[in-house]
This record gives sequence, C-alpha cells and structure tokens, in this order.
Amino acid sequence: MSWGGEPERKAVEPSYTYSYSVSPYGPAAPRRQGFFGRTELKHIAIAVAVLTAAFTMIMWDGSSDTLLWSLAVAAPTVVLGFFLHEMAHKYMARNYGCWAEFRAYPMGLFLALAMSFFGFLFAAPGAVYIAGNITREQNGRISLAGPATNLVIAIACLPFALSGAFPSMVGDMAFSLFFFNSFLAVFNLVPVAPLDGSKVWAWNKPVYVAAMALAASLLVLAWL
Repeated sequence: MSWGGEPERKAVEPSYTYSYSVSPYGPAAPRRQGFFGRTELKHIAIAVAVLTAAFTMIMWDGSSDTLLWSLAVAAPTVVLGFFLHEMAHKYMARNYGCWAEFRAYPMGLFLALAMSFFGFLFAAPGAVYIAGNITREQNGRISLAGPATNLVIAIACLPFALSGAFPSMVGDMAFSLFFFNSFLAVFNLVPVAPLDGSKVWAWNKPVYVAAMALAASLLVLAWL
C-alpha cells in the first residue's frame, strides 16, 4: 500500500499532476545515499515482527510440536509478501524522484494481531508515504508495483504449491506464499481510497481490470 496526501492542481498540467504531502510522522528527510532511513528501518522491523506473529497464530494448531514449524513458514511468507510489496512501491516512487519511506500503522498492526487469535487475516500494517510531484500515470504505476510484486511471487510459487511432488515443508511454504500473496494483491487492488486499487483505477481501467482478474483468479484457486 502506498499513501500520500490529497492531490492538488498544478498550473502546468492541471489534470494529471499530483503533489503529495509528506508522512504525518514528520517532515520529509533530505535524500540519502542509502535506500533506507533509520526511522523507516524501525517501522519495518516492528511491522514484520507483528505480522509474523499474527500469521504464526493463524497457522498454529495450539500444540508445541507445530509452533516452530508455523513460525518457520510465517516468517519468510511475511518477508516475501508484505516487505517486497512495500519496497516495490518505494523503489518506483524513488525512481520518479520522490521521497519515499515506510511507516507502520499501529492500529492496523494491533488489529492484525488481535484478529489472528480468531483465525482471521487482516493486512493493514502501514504504508510507504511519498512526497513529490508525479503524474497520474506515475501515481498509478507506483501503486500497481506492490500488487504486481505479489502476483509475480504467487505465480512463481504455484507449481511448488499444487504439484505434490515436493517435500511437505517445501509444499507448505510454497502454498503459504501463494495464498498470502494472492490475498495481498486482491486486498490492495480494491478500488477504494487509500488502497492501491483506487489509484490504478484512476490511471488505467483496463490495466486495473486485468490485474484484479488475475489476482482474484489466483485467490479463488488458493481457496479450492
């Protein structure tokens, strides 16, 4: 998920240029040589830890024998699903000359952890906040980058998840990645602000329909 402020009209290109405000967590820092900011790394670590705990709870059957197994599957699933999703947003935004950093959403993390005790998956851990001037197309591409990354991971895991020809640990890991990434893609493509889908829809409706159709098909396949 990528968040910014409300779009404001610009004199040069009034219909297509968006000016994003910075994160409410503080002013935009100057561009650094490195890819990550210090505060950003703390927020990423917190979000990954909480989501890993939540996903572990969902998978765990309550026995001591399966706790470590659940954690071993949950950790890479969260890293390869949530983390790469957010970093895809960040990479695209920086590619267009924007300031971009991830900030955790405390209430979203709390709900994710609380709902995991009831076996429900809730994924609103935070977002990449950006600051800078971008066009509607660039905005759409930045927003699509996250769900598109999830779709690539889900498709790559599909043969390992469904073939049954691999060791159980490999199959379980692949299915976890397949399901989690399909779910994240569908969730983030819902065309309601501030989710990614609202910005992809505003940019290019055929691209949106194709992306959502693929994501929904993969998620249905995961449920079957």
